[in-house]
Amino acid sequence: MSRPALSALRALEIIDLMAAQPAEKFTLSDIMRFTGTNASSLHAILNVMMQRGYLLRDPERKTYRLAPALVAIGEAAARHDPLLEQARQVASAWAARSGRETLLTARAGSDIIGVARFAVQAGMSTSLRVGQRVPLRAPLGGLFIAWSDEEDIAAWCAPRDQVQGQVVSQSAREGHERALQLLRHRGFLVSLRSAEHGAFTRHLADVEEGAGAQASLAMLLAAMDNGLYQPPEIHPDGEYSVRMLSVPIFDRHRRVLYNIGVSYPHEPVRGAQLLAEADSLVEACSAIWADAAPAFASGNT
Repeated sequence: MSRPALSALRALEIIDLMAAQPAEKFTLSDIMRFTGTNASSLHAILNVMMQRGYLLRDPERKTYRLAPALVAIGEAAARHDPLLEQARQVASAWAARSGRETLLTARAGSDIIGVARFAVQAGMSTSLRVGQRVPLRAPLGGLFIAWSDEEDIAAWCAPRDQVQGQVVSQSAREGHERALQLLRHRGFLVSLRSAEHGAFTRHLADVEEGAGAQASLAMLLAAMDNGLYQPPEIHPDGEYSVRMLSVPIFDRHRRVLYNIGVSYPHEPVRGAQLLAEADSLVEACSAIWADAAPAFASGNT
Protein backbone atom coordinates (compact mmCIF):
# COMPACT_ATOMS: atom_id res chain seq x y z
CA MET A 1 0.00 0.00 0.00
CA SER A 2 1.33 3.45 -0.90
CA ARG A 3 2.06 5.92 1.88
CA PRO A 4 -0.87 8.23 2.66
CA ALA A 5 -0.71 11.93 1.78
CA LEU A 6 -0.25 13.42 5.23
CA SER A 7 -2.21 16.62 4.57
CA ALA A 8 -5.21 14.60 3.33
CA LEU A 9 -4.94 12.26 6.31
CA ARG A 10 -4.80 15.18 8.75
CA ALA A 11 -7.85 16.82 7.15
CA LEU A 12 -9.83 13.60 7.57
CA GLU A 13 -8.65 13.25 11.18
CA ILE A 14 -9.91 16.77 11.89
CA ILE A 15 -13.33 15.92 10.44
CA ASP A 16 -13.45 12.70 12.47
CA LEU A 17 -12.49 14.56 15.66
CA MET A 18 -15.26 17.12 15.25
CA ALA A 19 -17.87 14.62 14.04
CA ALA A 20 -17.35 12.50 17.17
CA GLN A 21 -17.87 15.52 19.47
CA PRO A 22 -20.43 17.72 17.71
CA ALA A 23 -21.21 19.84 20.77
CA GLU A 24 -17.60 20.96 21.10
CA LYS A 25 -15.61 23.67 19.37
CA PHE A 26 -11.89 23.21 18.97
CA THR A 27 -8.97 25.58 19.27
CA LEU A 28 -5.82 25.33 17.21
CA SER A 29 -4.08 23.81 20.25
CA ASP A 30 -6.79 21.16 20.55
CA ILE A 31 -6.36 20.15 16.93
CA MET A 32 -2.56 20.20 17.17
CA ARG A 33 -2.71 17.86 20.17
CA PHE A 34 -5.07 15.47 18.39
CA THR A 35 -3.27 15.33 15.05
CA GLY A 36 0.30 15.76 16.23
CA THR A 37 0.81 18.41 13.53
CA ASN A 38 2.88 21.55 13.98
CA ALA A 39 1.16 24.94 13.91
CA SER A 40 2.50 26.02 10.52
CA SER A 41 1.36 22.89 8.67
CA LEU A 42 -1.94 22.84 10.51
CA HIS A 43 -2.72 26.46 9.61
CA ALA A 44 -2.31 25.58 5.92
CA ILE A 45 -4.65 22.58 6.22
CA LEU A 46 -7.28 24.51 8.18
CA ASN A 47 -7.21 27.39 5.69
CA VAL A 48 -7.90 25.03 2.78
CA MET A 49 -10.72 23.35 4.70
CA MET A 50 -12.29 26.74 5.44
CA GLN A 51 -11.94 27.86 1.84
CA ARG A 52 -13.74 24.71 0.70
CA GLY A 53 -16.53 25.19 3.23
CA TYR A 54 -15.72 22.20 5.45
CA LEU A 55 -14.87 24.26 8.54
CA LEU A 56 -16.02 27.51 10.13
CA ARG A 57 -13.90 29.63 12.46
CA ASP A 58 -15.24 31.78 15.27
CA PRO A 59 -13.17 35.00 14.99
CA GLU A 60 -13.76 35.95 18.64
CA ARG A 61 -13.16 32.62 20.37
CA LYS A 62 -10.71 31.45 17.69
CA THR A 63 -12.34 28.03 17.57
CA TYR A 64 -13.26 25.76 14.67
CA ARG A 65 -16.30 23.62 13.90
CA LEU A 66 -17.75 21.66 11.00
CA ALA A 67 -19.42 23.71 8.25
CA PRO A 68 -22.56 23.23 6.08
CA ALA A 69 -20.69 21.73 3.12
CA LEU A 70 -20.42 18.50 5.09
CA VAL A 71 -24.19 18.43 5.60
CA ALA A 72 -24.66 18.44 1.82
CA ILE A 73 -22.08 15.67 1.47
CA GLY A 74 -23.88 13.59 4.09
CA GLU A 75 -27.20 14.05 2.32
CA ALA A 76 -25.64 13.00 -0.98
CA ALA A 77 -24.10 9.90 0.61
CA ALA A 78 -27.45 8.92 2.10
CA ARG A 79 -29.20 9.30 -1.26
CA HIS A 80 -26.64 6.97 -2.84
CA ASP A 81 -27.24 4.29 -0.18
CA PRO A 82 -30.70 2.72 -0.36
CA LEU A 83 -29.98 0.59 2.71
CA LEU A 84 -29.31 3.47 5.07
CA GLU A 85 -32.81 4.95 5.37
CA GLN A 86 -34.34 1.49 5.72
CA ALA A 87 -31.82 0.64 8.43
CA ARG A 88 -32.56 3.87 10.30
CA GLN A 89 -36.29 3.14 10.18
CA VAL A 90 -35.84 -0.37 11.57
CA ALA A 91 -33.53 0.84 14.35
CA SER A 92 -35.89 3.68 15.28
CA ALA A 93 -38.95 1.39 15.31
CA TRP A 94 -37.14 -1.18 17.44
CA ALA A 95 -36.09 1.47 19.96
CA ALA A 96 -39.65 2.83 20.17
CA ARG A 97 -41.08 -0.64 20.67
CA SER A 98 -38.53 -1.89 23.20
CA GLY A 99 -37.70 1.35 24.99
CA ARG A 100 -34.02 0.37 24.81
CA GLU A 101 -31.11 2.23 23.33
CA THR A 102 -30.64 1.07 19.75
CA LEU A 103 -27.47 1.84 17.82
CA LEU A 104 -26.87 1.76 14.08
CA THR A 105 -23.20 1.30 13.20
CA ALA A 106 -21.38 1.05 9.88
CA ARG A 107 -18.07 -0.26 8.65
CA ALA A 108 -15.82 2.67 7.77
CA GLY A 109 -12.65 1.24 6.28
CA SER A 110 -10.65 -0.21 9.17
CA ASP A 111 -13.01 1.29 11.77
CA ILE A 112 -16.55 0.97 13.08
CA ILE A 113 -18.46 4.26 13.22
CA GLY A 114 -21.65 5.22 15.04
CA VAL A 115 -24.28 6.29 12.49
CA ALA A 116 -27.46 6.81 14.56
CA ARG A 117 -28.75 6.22 18.09
CA PHE A 118 -32.35 6.01 19.23
CA ALA A 119 -34.19 5.99 22.59
CA VAL A 120 -31.17 7.32 24.44
CA GLN A 121 -31.94 8.66 27.92
CA ALA A 122 -29.76 11.46 29.25
CA GLY A 123 -26.74 10.01 30.98
CA MET A 124 -27.73 6.44 30.08
CA SER A 125 -25.84 5.83 26.85
CA THR A 126 -23.97 2.54 26.70
CA SER A 127 -22.56 2.63 23.19
CA LEU A 128 -20.75 4.64 20.55
CA ARG A 129 -21.64 8.25 19.99
CA VAL A 130 -22.77 9.19 16.50
CA GLY A 131 -19.61 9.98 14.53
CA GLN A 132 -17.36 8.22 17.05
CA ARG A 133 -14.99 5.56 15.71
CA VAL A 134 -13.41 2.46 17.19
CA PRO A 135 -10.98 0.10 15.45
CA LEU A 136 -12.48 -2.85 13.57
CA ARG A 137 -10.27 -5.40 15.29
CA ALA A 138 -10.96 -8.46 17.40
CA PRO A 139 -13.02 -8.76 19.45
CA LEU A 140 -14.93 -5.71 18.16
CA GLY A 141 -17.09 -5.84 15.06
CA GLY A 142 -17.26 -9.58 14.51
CA LEU A 143 -20.54 -9.23 12.62
CA PHE A 144 -18.82 -7.03 10.04
CA ILE A 145 -16.17 -9.70 9.48
CA ALA A 146 -17.87 -13.10 9.85
CA TRP A 147 -18.94 -13.31 6.19
CA SER A 148 -15.77 -11.73 4.76
CA ASP A 149 -13.01 -13.43 2.80
CA GLU A 150 -10.17 -15.35 4.44
CA GLU A 151 -7.71 -12.47 4.25
CA ASP A 152 -10.12 -10.07 5.97
CA ILE A 153 -10.90 -12.62 8.67
CA ALA A 154 -7.22 -13.38 9.29
CA ALA A 155 -6.38 -9.68 9.62
CA TRP A 156 -9.24 -9.18 12.09
CA CYS A 157 -8.42 -12.22 14.22
CA ALA A 158 -4.79 -11.14 14.70
CA PRO A 159 -4.77 -7.38 14.14
CA ARG A 160 -2.59 -5.47 16.54
CA ASP A 161 -0.43 -2.70 15.30
CA GLN A 162 2.09 -3.66 17.96
CA VAL A 163 0.99 -0.88 20.33
CA GLN A 164 3.28 -1.25 23.33
CA GLY A 165 4.42 -4.62 22.00
CA GLN A 166 0.98 -6.25 22.20
CA VAL A 167 0.45 -9.36 20.11
CA VAL A 168 -2.42 -11.80 19.79
CA SER A 169 -1.82 -15.24 21.24
CA GLN A 170 -2.57 -18.39 19.25
CA SER A 171 -5.32 -19.35 21.70
CA ALA A 172 -6.96 -15.92 21.39
CA ARG A 173 -6.78 -16.09 17.60
CA GLU A 174 -8.42 -19.51 17.61
CA GLY A 175 -11.06 -18.19 20.01
CA HIS A 176 -11.89 -15.37 17.59
CA GLU A 177 -12.19 -17.83 14.70
CA ARG A 178 -14.60 -20.02 16.72
CA ALA A 179 -16.61 -16.94 17.63
CA LEU A 180 -16.98 -16.01 13.96
CA GLN A 181 -18.15 -19.54 13.16
CA LEU A 182 -20.85 -19.22 15.81
CA LEU A 183 -21.90 -15.84 14.39
CA ARG A 184 -22.31 -17.32 10.92
CA HIS A 185 -24.34 -20.18 12.36
CA ARG A 186 -26.68 -17.97 14.40
CA GLY A 187 -26.87 -14.89 12.19
CA PHE A 188 -26.78 -12.60 15.23
CA LEU A 189 -24.54 -11.70 18.17
CA VAL A 190 -25.49 -11.87 21.83
CA SER A 191 -22.83 -10.05 23.87
CA LEU A 192 -22.82 -10.93 27.54
CA ARG A 193 -21.83 -8.48 30.25
CA SER A 194 -18.27 -8.63 31.52
CA ALA A 195 -15.82 -6.51 33.47
CA GLU A 196 -13.77 -5.98 30.29
CA HIS A 197 -16.76 -4.79 28.29
CA GLY A 198 -17.79 -2.53 31.17
CA ALA A 199 -14.37 -0.88 31.18
CA PHE A 200 -14.50 -0.45 27.42
CA THR A 201 -18.00 1.11 27.54
CA ARG A 202 -16.89 3.59 30.19
CA HIS A 203 -13.91 4.45 28.01
CA LEU A 204 -16.21 5.22 25.06
CA ALA A 205 -18.33 7.51 27.21
CA ASP A 206 -15.41 9.43 28.72
CA VAL A 207 -12.78 9.31 25.99
CA GLU A 208 -10.93 12.40 24.90
CA GLU A 209 -9.57 12.01 21.40
CA GLY A 210 -5.85 11.86 20.81
CA ALA A 211 -2.80 9.62 20.89
CA GLY A 212 -3.16 8.89 24.62
CA ALA A 213 -6.75 7.78 24.11
CA GLN A 214 -5.68 5.43 21.32
CA ALA A 215 -3.08 3.81 23.57
CA SER A 216 -5.66 3.27 26.35
CA LEU A 217 -8.07 1.85 23.78
CA ALA A 218 -5.42 -0.61 22.57
CA MET A 219 -4.81 -1.80 26.14
CA LEU A 220 -8.55 -2.31 26.71
CA LEU A 221 -8.85 -4.28 23.48
CA ALA A 222 -5.94 -6.49 24.52
CA ALA A 223 -7.75 -7.24 27.80
CA MET A 224 -10.80 -8.32 25.80
CA ASP A 225 -8.88 -10.84 23.67
CA ASN A 226 -10.86 -13.91 24.70
CA GLY A 227 -13.72 -14.12 22.24
CA LEU A 228 -16.88 -12.10 21.71
CA TYR A 229 -18.45 -13.00 25.06
CA GLN A 230 -21.20 -15.01 23.39
CA PRO A 231 -23.01 -17.78 25.23
CA PRO A 232 -22.04 -21.04 23.48
CA GLU A 233 -25.64 -22.20 23.86
CA ILE A 234 -28.86 -20.27 24.44
CA HIS A 235 -31.34 -22.43 26.34
CA PRO A 236 -34.98 -21.27 26.41
CA ASP A 237 -35.21 -21.89 30.17
CA GLY A 238 -31.85 -20.29 30.94
CA GLU A 239 -31.17 -16.73 32.10
CA TYR A 240 -28.50 -14.49 30.57
CA SER A 241 -26.89 -11.21 31.56
CA VAL A 242 -27.05 -9.61 28.13
CA ARG A 243 -25.22 -6.41 27.21
CA MET A 244 -26.32 -6.16 23.58
CA LEU A 245 -28.10 -8.04 20.81
CA SER A 246 -26.69 -7.19 17.35
CA VAL A 247 -27.80 -8.16 13.85
CA PRO A 248 -26.04 -7.49 10.51
CA ILE A 249 -27.46 -5.78 7.43
CA PHE A 250 -26.12 -7.06 4.10
CA ASP A 251 -25.87 -5.29 0.77
CA ARG A 252 -26.49 -6.95 -2.61
CA HIS A 253 -22.90 -8.25 -2.69
CA ARG A 254 -23.41 -10.02 0.66
CA ARG A 255 -21.16 -7.55 2.43
CA VAL A 256 -22.16 -6.42 5.91
CA LEU A 257 -22.41 -2.63 5.73
CA TYR A 258 -24.44 -1.93 8.88
CA ASN A 259 -25.26 -3.47 12.25
CA ILE A 260 -28.22 -2.78 14.50
CA GLY A 261 -27.39 -3.25 18.17
CA VAL A 262 -29.96 -3.21 20.99
CA SER A 263 -28.78 -2.58 24.56
CA TYR A 264 -30.31 -4.55 27.44
CA PRO A 265 -30.88 -3.58 31.09
CA HIS A 266 -28.90 -5.25 33.86
CA GLU A 267 -31.71 -7.66 34.75
CA PRO A 268 -31.24 -11.23 33.45
CA VAL A 269 -33.08 -12.15 30.26
CA ARG A 270 -34.74 -15.53 29.77
CA GLY A 271 -33.39 -17.50 26.85
CA ALA A 272 -36.82 -17.92 25.23
CA GLN A 273 -37.34 -14.14 25.19
CA LEU A 274 -33.83 -13.52 23.88
CA LEU A 275 -34.22 -16.02 21.03
CA ALA A 276 -37.62 -14.60 20.08
CA GLU A 277 -36.26 -11.05 19.98
CA ALA A 278 -33.19 -12.16 18.01
CA ASP A 279 -35.39 -13.93 15.42
CA SER A 280 -37.61 -10.86 15.14
CA LEU A 281 -34.69 -8.47 14.65
CA VAL A 282 -33.03 -10.80 12.11
CA GLU A 283 -36.30 -10.87 10.16
CA ALA A 284 -36.57 -7.07 10.25
CA CYS A 285 -32.96 -6.62 9.09
CA SER A 286 -33.37 -9.22 6.34
CA ALA A 287 -36.39 -7.30 5.05
CA ILE A 288 -34.25 -4.17 4.63
CA TRP A 289 -32.67 -5.70 1.53
CA ALA A 290 -36.08 -6.46 0.02
CA ASP A 291 -37.26 -2.90 0.67
CA ALA A 292 -34.08 -1.42 -0.83
CA ALA A 293 -33.96 -3.74 -3.86
CA PRO A 294 -35.96 -1.42 -6.19
CA ALA A 295 -33.45 1.35 -5.58
CA PHE A 296 -30.57 -1.00 -6.39
CA ALA A 297 -32.36 -2.12 -9.53
CA SER A 298 -32.73 1.49 -10.68
CA GLY A 299 -28.98 1.99 -10.34
CA ASN A 300 -29.08 4.01 -7.09
CA THR A 301 -26.17 2.23 -5.43
